[in-house]
Amino acid sequence: MDELDYQHCCRALRLLPVFIAALLTACGEDAPAASDTGKRDEQMVARIGNSAITLGEVDQKIILERHDLALAEYQLRFDTLKSMVEAKFPSADSTEARPAVDWLLPYPSPPRLEIDTADRPLRGNPAAPITLAVFCSYQSVHCAATNLVLRELLDRYAGWISIAPFDFPMRYHRQGAPAAVAVHCASLQGMPWAYADGLYTRAKTLDEKVFTQLASQLGIAQDAFSRCLDEPDRIDRITADTAQARALGLHSVPVVFVNGLYVKGPQPLEHYAMWIDQELLRLGHDPASPHADAVRWRQSTDRISDTELPLQLSGTSVSSQPEQSTALVRIRGASAGRFSPGDKLLPGVILKRVYERYAILQVSDHLERLPLSSDDGDYVRVPKTATTDRDEATMRRIEQPVGESRKLIAPSGVLPLGQEWLEQQLRNRAELEQKFVPAEHVVDGHNLLRLEGIEESEFFTALGFEEGDVVVRVNDSWVHSGQNQLWDALTSGEVVDVTYMRNGLPQRVQYEVHEKGYFEQQSDKSNAGDDE
Repeated sequence: MDELDYQHCCRALRLLPVFIAALLTACGEDAPAASDTGKRDEQMVARIGNSAITLGEVDQKIILERHDLALAEYQLRFDTLKSMVEAKFPSADSTEARPAVDWLLPYPSPPRLEIDTADRPLRGNPAAPITLAVFCSYQSVHCAATNLVLRELLDRYAGWISIAPFDFPMRYHRQGAPAAVAVHCASLQGMPWAYADGLYTRAKTLDEKVFTQLASQLGIAQDAFSRCLDEPDRIDRITADTAQARALGLHSVPVVFVNGLYVKGPQPLEHYAMWIDQELLRLGHDPASPHADAVRWRQSTDRISDTELPLQLSGTSVSSQPEQSTALVRIRGASAGRFSPGDKLLPGVILKRVYERYAILQVSDHLERLPLSSDDGDYVRVPKTATTDRDEATMRRIEQPVGESRKLIAPSGVLPLGQEWLEQQLRNRAELEQKFVPAEHVVDGHNLLRLEGIEESEFFTALGFEEGDVVVRVNDSWVHSGQNQLWDALTSGEVVDVTYMRNGLPQRVQYEVHEKGYFEQQSDKSNAGDDE
């Protein structure tokens, strides 16, 4: 289905509540009356001795397959309808104004199944009125793409939805079950979602090395993690989820149940959004209204809150060696002083880390953020878990590094990096920079840079790079022999958007750097969700 088709499909979805009633009353033989339906369900289709099997029992066993057939029929009808509409306007150059088309073909309503999400960790608001039960495999590239969509939905419907992951590795996914075990082990240390995001980013090249490598870069305790991976009963949870998926009649991934409504994927964001909107309306909520606790549950909201202490950050000097960074801080209106990480600002308040546009404070047992303030008191907020908004021209420079004729590149995932791990790696920046060598391609009078000799490099392999990759852009800046913004971007505190070429094809990935406090907060939220 192309983009135009999908827009028409979405319009049909919006009109779904209006047309379902009409469909049931106006479709003649295609929609039998309720009494006829009941009689048909009771129709005996097999007799075994003194027992019988009815048509209704058979249909219940294949309820999902019947819906899939209904979707195929809908698509056939819509494609035919579209060609009939377009036939009425054969000339694209016609001066006659083309009237608007109302697409009234009803979209098949999905069946609703009972999915038990009790005693299961939830991503998002555990008290949300809508739960998305997601059956996926960490080795599925389609699940990886759907994971990015789910992250966006958690932002759009912050507070309204939660996500309940179910493990359903396909038989041909050799690392699917071990990956699911690794996520459960990471959850024991309070970071299931960041670890899962990292695995999805590496879905195309998933192997056993990735499990411990990702744990290392996130700061997970290695000994406990390794012991957990070897515990035989860890596979029981995955086996139980797989059995549940089979019992429901699932055969592929991803599959999402929106409050039980069956949505076979992968699907674009708007497709899932339509069913979420319908559920909110059904439950008496306005989909256009933000949830009362949206700020708390929005993924792109800073995990570390801004401080209310009598401090003002007037300037920063950021180094890739964190201990060499400095911050100009005014304390209780006094003249600004220069401080470095580890310096005491107030009783119980330590400057922990300095970024370009904010600083992180250790306040007793938790972290707070001190944003950069201009003379007029305006604060600059830098989101840590969503890319900075950019205009279309800038995004094209990021996503289409080799010309406007190329299709826009979707990011393969969002790879989390632990702050302490990153700082340790960047202490060897001079050695890492030597892995960039001039490539044959030239831009702005400079050679692009190719990665060589990185097979044994923990830093580059953890970032998902392979031997011979050509790094093209970091955010909206070219990477070439005249400049390489990768290092500054990784220490900026923002999400880093990287485009590179592999075997002649463009690739794109995003990195987000997490403070340890982020994981501590997420662990608290996960535990709270488990209790409920």
